[in-house]
Amino acid sequence: MKWLLERLSSLALIISGVFLFAMMIHVASDVALKYAINKPIPGTLEVVSAYYMVAGVFLPIAAVELTRQSIAVDVAYQFMPRWMQVFCMGLVLTGSAAVYFMLAYTGFGDAMKSWRINEQLMGQVAVIVWPSRFVLPIGFVLAGLVCAWYLYGFLTSAQIRERLLALHDIDEELDHG
Repeated sequence: MKWLLERLSSLALIISGVFLFAMMIHVASDVALKYAINKPIPGTLEVVSAYYMVAGVFLPIAAVELTRQSIAVDVAYQFMPRWMQVFCMGLVLTGSAAVYFMLAYTGFGDAMKSWRINEQLMGQVAVIVWPSRFVLPIGFVLAGLVCAWYLYGFLTSAQIRERLLALHDIDEELDHG
């Protein structure tokens, strides 16, 4: 299962990178054309906000969760007894998976509604945006699966549990840093 999650997260990360690269080219071209010949690319703002930014933000969430590189505030956690750290880690993994799956469910409903009405943004030009609405549920389902996979490992494997707990162990970071 981890192999599949790694592959899907990597694919989502690559797709996100492609969108961010395309955004860089698109915006740079828009600015260059605006100042060179006073003809900016119509619809740049709409495409950037509806496609590039959405893919750049929501597709990498699973990769961030998989590498356990999300923001963590360990001020109180580091002083808790081990049993409380175990409880907190289980609670966080459970809550994270549940929230990601709820966001995916809600996002999928919104995406289907957007598809049914053929949602568009109206600016200088009309930009069809319903395809970008499906990025959110995809990103959230992947992140939820990663958290659920970690939760399963946390509950069933002492080795995985200790590795996850060690990620937040200040003393261990100082020893290896």
